[in-house]
Amino acid sequence: MPSHPHCHWRSAQDWKTLGLEFSSPSDEACKMYDACLTQYVNYHDDTNLGGTDGCISKMFQADPDFLMGHVFKLGTKFQFVHKNYAHAQEVYKMAEMAKKPHVKPWERKHAEAVQYLSEGKIDNACEKWEDILVEYPMDMLSLKFLHDMYIFNGLSRGLRDSCARVLPYWKPDTPFYGNLLGMYAFGLEETYMYSEAEKTARKALAINRYDSWAVHCVAHCKEMTGKVKEGIEFMTATENNWNDTILRCHNYWHWALYYYENGDFESAVGLLDNYIMPHMKSKKTIFNVTDAASLCYRLEAEGYDLGSRWSDCFEIAKEHIEDNVWSYYDICSMLVCLGSNHKEESDRLLTSVKSSIKAGIGDIAKIYSDVTLPIIEAIKAYDDQEYDTAVEIMKPQKYQLYRIGGSRAQNEFLNIFTIHAAARSKLPQNQKYASHLLMEMKCQKESSPLPDRLLQNLIISH
Repeated sequence: MPSHPHCHWRSAQDWKTLGLEFSSPSDEACKMYDACLTQYVNYHDDTNLGGTDGCISKMFQADPDFLMGHVFKLGTKFQFVHKNYAHAQEVYKMAEMAKKPHVKPWERKHAEAVQYLSEGKIDNACEKWEDILVEYPMDMLSLKFLHDMYIFNGLSRGLRDSCARVLPYWKPDTPFYGNLLGMYAFGLEETYMYSEAEKTARKALAINRYDSWAVHCVAHCKEMTGKVKEGIEFMTATENNWNDTILRCHNYWHWALYYYENGDFESAVGLLDNYIMPHMKSKKTIFNVTDAASLCYRLEAEGYDLGSRWSDCFEIAKEHIEDNVWSYYDICSMLVCLGSNHKEESDRLLTSVKSSIKAGIGDIAKIYSDVTLPIIEAIKAYDDQEYDTAVEIMKPQKYQLYRIGGSRAQNEFLNIFTIHAAARSKLPQNQKYASHLLMEMKCQKESSPLPDRLLQNLIISH
């Protein structure tokens, strides 16, 4: 991937001119912070710089007590202190550093936000970053942390509005302006403003065609409106612009969804086997497992033989069974455990989720209690062929699914899950419910063959 348009790393004075004054006197630390932020925002580890980890190392060599460096490092890790003692030590050390008198107020708020984040108090963390942006609308780290957390907690209006409020303060020649447009575009897409979202994303791509997040936003617009042919054409035309970024696996997943919706399962599996699964095995992150798992479920539910693919997913997912850091992760992990016939691990996951609820730590405990646990139980019921139970559980969750986090394209597999459960039910009212969900899908995705195909399958099976 060619260099991002922004590659002149900003010194302490450059940041001050922008309105963001650091407490660190080290120009090199400030420059490496810029390099870290640039890679984070662009989903790209620049090997010429030693990647993000290399830049973090150089940043702390220049100034070991650089508070915003610690904020960046710990905020991007996103781990919970009650799950990781080493992380907890670092978080509370950062909190002590933030109390020093020379620390700027905006930096102190960042440290407080990351502490909240690490304690599972996501709403409190977001409030801090929102507060920072009122005074410092050019602070991209607050924007990016907010963007990630509003995806995490499913608050799509927050995705949109946090960017909309600061956009007038930015100029087209400001570093990260194109990235801000891409982020705003995603917020527009997640709030159903598809036309404006795609237009804004393409403005971002006109600034930097390698902006993988803006590509991702266009992919969402095509998916959510059922324009699968246009989606395939777009991903094919832009592939070389994003296929070596951190979003590589996720963007191939979007591409595969178009083939799945078209009923071209072999092409979808081709992307799964050639790109999604190898990336998952290489990076070993649970996020990549969610892409593979949600695609595998869609295919298997329509009769595709997945062979050993569920087991491949399990080899990564099994290391994260008790993390309980994000509902969407745990729901996909349950699919993986059951799909690979590891029933004992599915029980361990269920026990771990219940323990997190009982512990009552942070915002996540209530989300897990209200939404995550019922969905996981519905998936287990489905696996036990108790389809009526699965439908009964999922019906009242229909308008609560946003709370598990992730995008609407990610969460859509749960709508498809409910359709398959209802279609397999022997109760006429559940079968009718399946047909109603498919009619709803058809209204939203007029050009997609998926709702008609599933409706036809429903008619044939009954």
